[in-house]
Amino acid sequence: MHESITLKPLLDEPAMVVENEFKTLVIADLHLGIEAELRVKGINIGSQTEKLLKRATKCVKAAEPDVIVLLGDVKHAVPRIAWMDRKEVPFFLAELAEYAPVYVVKGNHDGHLNRLLPKATKHEVYIKSTRGFLFDGVGYTHGHSWPSQDLFAAKYILIGHNHPRIRLVSPSSHYTSMKTVWIRTKCNYKAVKKQYPELRISGWNDPRVIIMPAFNEICGGVTFNSPNKRLLGPIASKLLRLEDMEVYLLDGTYIGKTGDLMES
Repeated sequence: MHESITLKPLLDEPAMVVENEFKTLVIADLHLGIEAELRVKGINIGSQTEKLLKRATKCVKAAEPDVIVLLGDVKHAVPRIAWMDRKEVPFFLAELAEYAPVYVVKGNHDGHLNRLLPKATKHEVYIKSTRGFLFDGVGYTHGHSWPSQDLFAAKYILIGHNHPRIRLVSPSSHYTSMKTVWIRTKCNYKAVKKQYPELRISGWNDPRVIIMPAFNEICGGVTFNSPNKRLLGPIASKLLRLEDMEVYLLDGTYIGKTGDLMES
């Protein structure tokens, strides 16, 4: 039943726990192997996979989920498979699958991900379409492509892709800091109906959309309170009510709507 669905972010982590008939842990935008691209740009850091796995495992142990959903961009290299991916992606997925079945929604960086699945795991690893899927009353999609029409029958839709953050400026010192955030908003029904003309009232549940922060801290993102922001993907840029976007810090603090936080 939709009425029993609860969503609760893990404190100080970009990870969501969804509870209905099952308990689901959701993580978005791992971008495993991004450090290889950074090295080409002159930024030399070691592999972050072990660090990310340690954090992800900590989240899994805290949530004790029945299911784990990875909301796209598990790997970073596009369109190819980087040499690091052949070892680190199967290793990462296999380690998570020790705890629960893993569902991976393919993101725009996940080309050829099917070739990187671990061969033997305690629980299954499933690859889902870029259009997303419904699970236990909630819609999951990465956000870089048009979602399946079925997702609008859910009470909630979770997306990634934008890596949301905001820039805070101290009025006294002009010190600025960038904060990773959650964004909550609603769909614009007219925009959805225009894109999906066959959508019927019975298939519309006025879903609340959660834009998830990136789990990988070094992959940048869209500054949602910038007047020059360009939201990524058709869901964020065309289907959402921008005026209703609420901003929450990772510690759960609600700090206002993006319009009220807009930089001058």
